[in-house]
Amino acid sequence: MSEVYDWLVQIPVRANDMQAWTNARDAHLSHLKPYVADGIIVFAGPTLAAHPRGPEDKLEVTSSVMMFRARSEEEVRAIISKNAFVEAGVWDMNRAVVAPFKCGVRTGP
Repeated sequence: MSEVYDWLVQIPVRANDMQAWTNARDAHLSHLKPYVADGIIVFAGPTLAAHPRGPEDKLEVTSSVMMFRARSEEEVRAIISKNAFVEAGVWDMNRAVVAPFKCGVRTGP
C-alpha cells in the first residue's frame, strides 16, 4: 500500500458565467461530500476578488481551492474530473494546479 500525501489544488473559475457556477453548485457540493466524509478532501472553498462589505455585495469568485489526501496526482485529478463544475464549464481545467503539499498544521486527524 502506498503512502497518502497532501495535495493543494487551485482551479480558476471562468468568471464570465457565474450563473453556471450557481446552477452547478449543489451538484458540485454533493460530489465533494463523500470525499470530505472519508477524509480525502480536508477543506475546499472559493477564493474571492475581495470580501463583501455588506449583504448586498455579490461574491466575486476567482477560483476553487481544495486540499486532498491522496496517493497520487492522478487520483486527485480523477476525482476532480467527475465534478459538476467541469461538466458545466465553470472550472478552467487548462489552468488547474495540483501541487504536492506538506500540511504543517491541521485540526483533526
